Amino acid sequence: MAANASSFGISIGLDALICVIILLFFGFFRRTAWTEKFYEPKSLVKSQNAPRKLPRSFAGWIMPTYSFTEAELVRFAGTDAAMYLRVQHFGWQLFLFCTLWCCIILIPVHVATGTYVNQQIAAGSDTFSSLDKTSISNLQSKSKAMYADWISVWAISLFLYWQLWRYNTHAVEMRIDYLNSMTGAGTEAQTVMVNDIPEVNKGIMSKLAGAVSGVGDSKKSSRQNSRTGRSAGTELEHFEDAKTGMIHPSDSSDGSYQGPDTLAEPLAAHTTGYAGLLADHQPNQHQQEKPMASNQDPTPSNGAANYHTPRGGFSANPKARAMLDSGLTEEAMVNQEFEELYPSKVQRTQMAYNSQGLNKVYNDFEKTKGKLETVLDTYQMKMELHKKLKKRTMVRVTGAQYGKWGREKYGLKPQKVDALEFYPDRLQELWRNIQEEQGAAKSKALPTAFVTFKDTFTTTVAATSMMHHDLRHWSTRAAPSPRDVLWSNVGFSSATYLGAAVLAWTLFALLAIFYLIPVGAVQALLQVDKLEKYKFFRVIMDVKILSSLITAVLPGIVLTIFLALLPALLSLLNKKVQKMVSETDVEFGVVRKYFAFQVITTFLGSLLVGSFLNQITAFLDNPKGIVNTLGSSAPQTATFFMTYILIQAFIKSPLQLLRLPGLIIFWLKYRFATTPRQKAAVWQDTRLKYGTNVANDTIIMLIGLVYCVIQPIIAPLALIYFGIGVLIWKYQVVYVYVPLVESGGKLWMQIFQHIITAMLFFQIIMIALFGIKKAPGPAVLTAPLPFITLAFLLYNLNLFNRPQVLISNRTAADIDKRQKQGGEQAEPMLQASQVASPAEEAGYVNPDARQHPFRYIPPGFLIESSELEEVVAEAQRVSPQVDAYLADNGHSNGKSNSKKQNKPISRSNDLEAQ
Repeated sequence: MAANASSFGISIGLDALICVIILLFFGFFRRTAWTEKFYEPKSLVKSQNAPRKLPRSFAGWIMPTYSFTEAELVRFAGTDAAMYLRVQHFGWQLFLFCTLWCCIILIPVHVATGTYVNQQIAAGSDTFSSLDKTSISNLQSKSKAMYADWISVWAISLFLYWQLWRYNTHAVEMRIDYLNSMTGAGTEAQTVMVNDIPEVNKGIMSKLAGAVSGVGDSKKSSRQNSRTGRSAGTELEHFEDAKTGMIHPSDSSDGSYQGPDTLAEPLAAHTTGYAGLLADHQPNQHQQEKPMASNQDPTPSNGAANYHTPRGGFSANPKARAMLDSGLTEEAMVNQEFEELYPSKVQRTQMAYNSQGLNKVYNDFEKTKGKLETVLDTYQMKMELHKKLKKRTMVRVTGAQYGKWGREKYGLKPQKVDALEFYPDRLQELWRNIQEEQGAAKSKALPTAFVTFKDTFTTTVAATSMMHHDLRHWSTRAAPSPRDVLWSNVGFSSATYLGAAVLAWTLFALLAIFYLIPVGAVQALLQVDKLEKYKFFRVIMDVKILSSLITAVLPGIVLTIFLALLPALLSLLNKKVQKMVSETDVEFGVVRKYFAFQVITTFLGSLLVGSFLNQITAFLDNPKGIVNTLGSSAPQTATFFMTYILIQAFIKSPLQLLRLPGLIIFWLKYRFATTPRQKAAVWQDTRLKYGTNVANDTIIMLIGLVYCVIQPIIAPLALIYFGIGVLIWKYQVVYVYVPLVESGGKLWMQIFQHIITAMLFFQIIMIALFGIKKAPGPAVLTAPLPFITLAFLLYNLNLFNRPQVLISNRTAADIDKRQKQGGEQAEPMLQASQVASPAEEAGYVNPDARQHPFRYIPPGFLIESSELEEVVAEAQRVSPQVDAYLADNGHSNGKSNSKKQNKPISRSNDLEAQ
């Protein structure tokens, strides 16, 4: 038995009461001084992009939040956030129309002309309830009243076509405004990512083979030595050029690119980071040009290193092999290839390198550094507050755990070592390992490079053109932002990426099948007549409010909990299995997979499983009548979906505003933070994950759209969901969340496809229901709609998809014109997400987010010796202070200490100065 009208009304009241309680707590908490830093952190940032402070009154946040315009959203939160809010506005406008149309027209028709539900209830059936009188289930087969439903399907579809056209057009306009704005696309607007570079891996293997055998002619040996010495150097040479004003090889007046024969000998002293790589590869201006070999091309392109260019042929390998054999490094080969295609247009070429070993040591260094800083902060807190300090912090060390260094220094048996002794020693050893791994990474070029051009127009052409007729090599795409790159996933071949995608989607399908089990269990909760067979449940069902809770509230909560576990799995699937190369790709991938998953499990799974459970007896009695049985029972699953939307609207969305677990963690950190470093860490930015939010919104659109004609009551519930969503997410993106990356609104076309999917389900299911209800007229008249929708989809994709994903030549030319007006040496446009960041202003830097803002380089190369020197010096400075504190009064009562010591510890002053 499905939930009846009274139990459903009780569930609405309970959910609404919970929503009010949550909003009351939020209104109370946000008024206190310390929670302001949690609920409105972006308003406290001293930035031109910081939003205005909200009134401190209890409900003073509501109207100012609703009043934010789209331009203000772009300014305070970025284009992606403004585009996400358009999803909320679209849903609100859609279901406002559906609510007015369906509730005014369809509910009276279903109730007044339908008698089927009353007949079933009178016959003693427990399958239907009074709530089903408003649904299409109440209409008898062949009823003429179904023409009202047919008109409704057409009216809603036409409204959607009009709305989608408006939103698609505006999305492109927002994308163009983003690209033309002064805070628009950063270095990625002038950079292409090149994959499948030919002969790079073979070059490395031949170099290793040559080193082992010790054979080969002098010319090949010279090329191998030069590649060993500078295989990564030019990449970071370009990073330093922005500061020193050095001339790039491709910036010379004749557009020439000097080959490796013009390089100076590597410096004797080894330095680290990109400055060290620069030192390894300074151009030698005094070396004389070598004579040309007789078998080489008499007029080498662009003055590059001489090599014999193979004539004709399909493969890209022979030319690449000849270039590498002539002495060019992998990076120089890529640079020259692009110089030949785009003369004097290449700004810099940066190879990707296999830095897995470096990344491992770098992560260990950051983790150890964090532990040392925690120890120092703990000492600082206790000494400043004159608290009891019993003894120095010790670390249990097992030498074998740290390799040769650990065995030699600490032996094989576990022992306790002073933290201020062990951590600095360990950091110094890790620093030596980082230096070694940086050098090793230079000789491990991957078949991927980032080529930055001098203008956006050339970049657009390079990113969208077929670079070589051998499509196995030299594939290009628009580069992600430097901050967006996942370096561990860079460097695989296109075939590898394809295989990884197939494997990821296979695992995704298995995961979706597995999740159908809890979906079936949730649907079983709605079958009260099945549960009443057990004495325990029969006692509960006698209590009306508990019965309403189980049938109308609990299923939605259980399904929400199961779905909450999914996003982390999908993100891991995209990163570790599918090997997506950027955070944006991962987020977009989560949007695709999470929506598909919810369509399979939440929608189709609940629809089919719920219908089967509703009519299992009818299936067994009359297997041939399965289609007719499903036709009459499928609309009853609307009750489950209505409760699901209620949970999302009244409980989940307000809880996302309150963020109670995060508030508790923030309070604990804020309560015990005493040093500037600890206080800065409290301000860690909250990042908005669009992947799950967008999919949640579009699945609500799908459910509401599919069932708005079948059960019109669902339309106002979806309207409430999006109405609450507009308020909550405006507040969140403006005052709380800081974007991790900025795609400039690229996500909209994926949202558009989700809405089209919802339309197709809506139209096809209505055609099927008309057929099952033996109403051939409405079924035939509705049949053209899916084909019109598909044509509308193809036309819109053809018209809007490329402008959403790519930069047009017109826009690129406008960007270049504006940059030239700022000077010939104007830097590329600033990073897109110049949104106020509380963490950055407080001085907190997340090690996981360490990245050069305008250059493509892994974080392991960005670490500098000064970081080690500062923390080691701090440990050396604090250690004697701790000894003195312990010797003087570390064991005594804190009250007496406060009287004896009037001056703060010297380290406190040092930290404040930092």
